[in-house]
Amino acid sequence: MKNYLLPVTAICAAFSVFFLTGCNKDDDKNSISMSQVNEGVEIIEGTDYEVIDLGLPSGTLWAKCNIGATSPEKPGSFFAWGETQTKDVFTTNNYKWCKDGIMHMITKYNVDADSDFRDNLKELDQADDAANVIMGQGWHMPTVRQFRELMNSQYCQSKWCKLNGTGGYLFTSVVEGYEGRSIFIPIVGYKDVDRLRFPDERSYYWCNSLFEDRKYDDKKKEFVTSVVTLEASTLCLEHLDVDNRVIDSRTRYLGLPIRPVYIP
Repeated sequence: MKNYLLPVTAICAAFSVFFLTGCNKDDDKNSISMSQVNEGVEIIEGTDYEVIDLGLPSGTLWAKCNIGATSPEKPGSFFAWGETQTKDVFTTNNYKWCKDGIMHMITKYNVDADSDFRDNLKELDQADDAANVIMGQGWHMPTVRQFRELMNSQYCQSKWCKLNGTGGYLFTSVVEGYEGRSIFIPIVGYKDVDRLRFPDERSYYWCNSLFEDRKYDDKKKEFVTSVVTLEASTLCLEHLDVDNRVIDSRTRYLGLPIRPVYIP
């Protein structure tokens, strides 16, 4: 293991023997134990941040927890896209990049041809990336490509399950030499104004780029991709449809959790 990582010793190793399968006996067949998400966990040297190396081709190391969370099943902090501080209320009026509370007056990351604020920026600068600002060099919000790599069955198997009573998705590496290493991403809803919406049903996790909408153009007889200023790309996870793990979008002022990644 490279010198920027330090191995984590399981505090309750004696109990792990009883939970190697990650499943509780009778109470919930979908439950997993903490030992299953502790396998292969390492610490970034000089920090308290825990990561899992799933052996992915990109070399991406995934954080064990969301930003602000102390355990993988916890939601952690919620952020508007492009903001680096959490808050309790999420509206257009207090969104950093929204002038006068008008969503069509976005002052940064604007690709609208008719806008006075057009800058054609599509990906977050480091100064606007909550993971980089809060956690430091090497950390950032995931790209769409990194989320898709995580969802690629060539590298990871995924399943819906519960950790300490919280539903979510377990992504387990199938890469040779990394088998059994997993990350758990919980379904914790998102915040609109001061309300938590759809807890236990769905979650959206921010990517670091604006949403690219791909639609079929009947006139051109081909698919056309357009970037949307008002929406950013997200990973969407749903409990109602356990096969739904897709790249979607949310309006930028909403409060979403972040699962950060580390690139050495």
